Amino acid sequence: MIKGLYTAASGMMLNMAKQDVIANNIANVNSTGYKKDQTVTKAFPQMLISRLNEKGSPKVIGSLGTGACVSGIYTDYSKGNLKRTDNEYDLAIDGEGFFVVALPGGEEGFTRSGNFKLNQEGILVNNQGYPVLDYNDDLIYIEQENFTIDERGIISIDGEEITRLKIVVFDDLGQLIKKGDNIYTSSAGYTEDDASRILQGYLEESNVNAVKEMIDLITAVRSYESLQKVVQAEDEAIKTAVNQVGSV
Repeated sequence: MIKGLYTAASGMMLNMAKQDVIANNIANVNSTGYKKDQTVTKAFPQMLISRLNEKGSPKVIGSLGTGACVSGIYTDYSKGNLKRTDNEYDLAIDGEGFFVVALPGGEEGFTRSGNFKLNQEGILVNNQGYPVLDYNDDLIYIEQENFTIDERGIISIDGEEITRLKIVVFDDLGQLIKKGDNIYTSSAGYTEDDASRILQGYLEESNVNAVKEMIDLITAVRSYESLQKVVQAEDEAIKTAVNQVGSV
């Protein structure tokens, strides 16, 4: 009976973790370039159950599961749909690359969110005010609005090339760490991306499917409620055993 409580409780904790991840995905369904998270579950080690017969030698009955838990939370980096905005500061990456921004403290940040703008100093920055870096790791100054960015990321003003965006790719996306605001950091190395295309006047939408996430959320909630009933049933069984069997 006690084992049943622990097994049900582990399932409830698992479903709570799933609900948190799904809720965060739904909250970012309209966040540009957001990549959804997914929970991966694993089973606790199984226990071998045996029974003692009349002669005292054990007889193997079989194995018994002891519940499940979260193995890890992983990010799905599949590309979202590209939406046309006709805003010259909006950029989308058609490929596997990431924009590079300068974070406070000199750390590099990586993002797929390309809704950029100019700050008061004429520096190209993202929504959080982090400067976008060029291929030389320098800040990008744009002194006038009539500029173009071609598919290679080359920024031109009146037909004159001034710099090129730094676009990078990673061999192992599992090394990326979510920092918040659609920014990732990584201690792993990267290489410059020559294969992706840069589209000016477009934004990459979130890769969250709101309908699927809602279905998964309802499933997790119902599973949680079912396990609550298991806990209540186990509690009643223990109470009966204590009050009736124990008094004999």
